[in-house]
Amino acid sequence: MPSIDIVRTDGNPHETVNGIREDTNSRGADLQGSTITATYADGSTETLTWRAFDPYTNGGATGTDIEMSYGFEWHELTTTKLLTSLQIDLQPASSVFDTTLANENNLDESSTPGSLNGYPFSLAPEYEEAAGEISVTYSGIVNLEGNPAVGDLYTTMVVDFSKLPAGGLLGDLRWNSDIDTMREAGDLVPSPTSVPCLVRGTLITTDRGDVLVEDLKAGCKVLTQDNGFQELVLTMSRIIDTVGLRKNENLYPVRITAGALGSGFPKRDLVVSRQHRMAVNSNIVKRMFGSATALVAAIRLTELPGIYIDNTVESVEYFHLVFKQHEVVFAEGAPTESFLIGFEAKNILSKAQRDEFAALFPEVDEIGYLEAPAHTIPSRMLQKELVRRHMKNAKNLLSL
Repeated sequence: MPSIDIVRTDGNPHETVNGIREDTNSRGADLQGSTITATYADGSTETLTWRAFDPYTNGGATGTDIEMSYGFEWHELTTTKLLTSLQIDLQPASSVFDTTLANENNLDESSTPGSLNGYPFSLAPEYEEAAGEISVTYSGIVNLEGNPAVGDLYTTMVVDFSKLPAGGLLGDLRWNSDIDTMREAGDLVPSPTSVPCLVRGTLITTDRGDVLVEDLKAGCKVLTQDNGFQELVLTMSRIIDTVGLRKNENLYPVRITAGALGSGFPKRDLVVSRQHRMAVNSNIVKRMFGSATALVAAIRLTELPGIYIDNTVESVEYFHLVFKQHEVVFAEGAPTESFLIGFEAKNILSKAQRDEFAALFPEVDEIGYLEAPAHTIPSRMLQKELVRRHMKNAKNLLSL
């Protein structure tokens, strides 16, 4: 049987208010509206929409070169063209992939409330003699409102067939991957903390010296770690007032106190959104990922001294800095990321911001689009392991 590499990522976080329905065994009919993107070896793609075939059980999607169906047991796929990858996005159907088998002795730590006994992608028994490797990546991590994401529920699954002996999949395939559906339709939206942000008052290094983030405009030249001074394409902001913070505690920012990253950085306290990623430069990063720099979400750094969730603020204004490509800039002297452009990221913006964004980056309207990150973004578990190793070895995050 092909080896199956399961990867879970923190990308594109989503949130549910009411959680999963009690009947967690979703059927094919429950997946109506899901988006399927098939990518073939010749570079062509097909985008399909899943439809219910009857009111209770069966559903599927049919394209020019691919056909899929699912009722209650096995997912079935037939492709007449060499298929290199398959992306399934369940968010439009208010459904999720449940990838983790709960620990019976400690349910609360291993499973999102209301979710039990999930499992990731697995092939049907008849593929026992097949060779090669299949990579399965889950993204769109989901949390229940008021609770942190556990790492079991995801909106999106991408199956990579390119390492099969033929360079892809041709013919039939049967597999399973546990799917749950929300209690209420529409109750699965991009998390308001899913886009990296810097707060008002942050100093950004430019060709004119350090400038407050709120004073930056399109056309300003900002110093980047890898590409010198780069022209800022767009700035965006949103204000979260006291009511908004109290309603959703996940919107409280992370405070990185002066010097907490090492080497005297940041120069002053740096306040960012929870999912804003900081650049980590160390020999530990080199050993783990083969390159000197990795990008780690601020919320993962709160295990370290001097870095914590700041729930004392009464309001916060978050700013996004957008360049032609993902960059590492300097905030209070510390290396940190710019806005990472993706299809889902634009969904939390206002209509006016979305319109401006679409005019500048029309490619973002492609479902599943995500620009290449400036550096490695490890999975949630690897980010936690990276932080753990720095703590164990008493190493600064910025030590190169």
